[in-house]
Amino acid sequence: MIEREHRARADLALERLVHLARDAGSGEVPEREHARGRERMLDALERDALPVAPRRWLLVPAVAIPLLALLGALMLWPERQLDYRVEGASVSESYLSAGPGGATARFSDGTSIAFAPGARARIAAVTARGASVSIEGGGARFRVAHLPGAAWAAEAGPFTVTVTGTEFDLAWEDDRLDLTMLEGAVVVRGSLIPTGITLRGGQRLVADVARAEVTLNERPGPTGGLGPAGSGTPSSAAPPPGAGLGAPPAHEPSARASAAREDAAGAGTAAASAPPARIAAAPARAGASLRERLGDGDFAGVIAEAKARGIDEVLGAGTLDDVASLADAARYAGQADLARRAMLAERSRFPGSAEARSAAFLLGRLSEDASPREAAMWYDRYLAESPTGPLASEALGRKLVTTRDFAGPDAARAVAEEYLKRYPTGAFAAVAAEIVSAR
Repeated sequence: MIEREHRARADLALERLVHLARDAGSGEVPEREHARGRERMLDALERDALPVAPRRWLLVPAVAIPLLALLGALMLWPERQLDYRVEGASVSESYLSAGPGGATARFSDGTSIAFAPGARARIAAVTARGASVSIEGGGARFRVAHLPGAAWAAEAGPFTVTVTGTEFDLAWEDDRLDLTMLEGAVVVRGSLIPTGITLRGGQRLVADVARAEVTLNERPGPTGGLGPAGSGTPSSAAPPPGAGLGAPPAHEPSARASAAREDAAGAGTAAASAPPARIAAAPARAGASLRERLGDGDFAGVIAEAKARGIDEVLGAGTLDDVASLADAARYAGQADLARRAMLAERSRFPGSAEARSAAFLLGRLSEDASPREAAMWYDRYLAESPTGPLASEALGRKLVTTRDFAGPDAARAVAEEYLKRYPTGAFAAVAAEIVSAR
């Protein structure tokens, strides 16, 4: 019989192997596989226990072979998905509608999602590491457990929030995303921000799809969002007004993509409302490019580096990425003149690029308050260059409004008719219908 010491060593080796497999990403090991692996190792040790000295060198391979076989089985064994339960709402095929007191989804990894009263959501793609939660209306507070390998996603309209371990409030109503970070960090991507921007604790992002406006600012204090018990709704108050610039566009940094990416992702660029009073910047990364700094929210750092290199040098000889990043950072920082210079440089130096086409739309947004006529001209250029681009609906709608403002409703009627024909349920359909009916 095999010695007790050998049995103890076999059990210890097996336990270490199981822990190794778990650390490598395997799920829980079924008892049947656990017992089978132990039996194979004990058999190998039993065979090796014969009193034949020359066979001692066989001990390592004899035990190693079943160990490796078991490790392979563990690594290939499918992970067990997270369990979850929902309190305060009925769930039908992963769809839930929160009751008057709200609802809470609790997952077996410690993650919880508190839905505001009346919120509508869908829990999908549940794995051993996380799930995808789509907010179809209303708000929710996410508390995602910070665990190695966690993979969570929150979806709202055309936006996706990629999460590991963090806490934030997320609301989606009337084509408007409102995300307030409480702690941790997330990456937000979507139709206005296609390649993503990182948000950290204390920051707030508001993205209005209908108006193609994005605002990023530092949360000044408690927002009165969802409380610990999940009552109430996330704050949807307007961000603090900016200073020094009426309503400049703030094209998201990630929207500076290639023409192929713009067409494929349907993202183009984004305009933004008045810049925030304060913009929280991430710590600068050594050696980071201007685009990387922009993605980190370090707008002041982008502008400072461009000034150190020389604004004229960047605009006149810099790469397309550098010029576009400077344009974006300037808009976020409320430096309209610098933003305009950079966008005009994009147009003159890189004609035909996705960035140049996007700049036409953004220059229109930048011009709306001071000169509706000039704004309409820029929207016309965008539509001529990107007739089916991701911002075509927005550009045509804004062309309609600016034409009405500087030339009157009669001059805008043809634009209104075109808008209703192309986008009968678009964001500017009500304005277009009013102009068409006012004969």
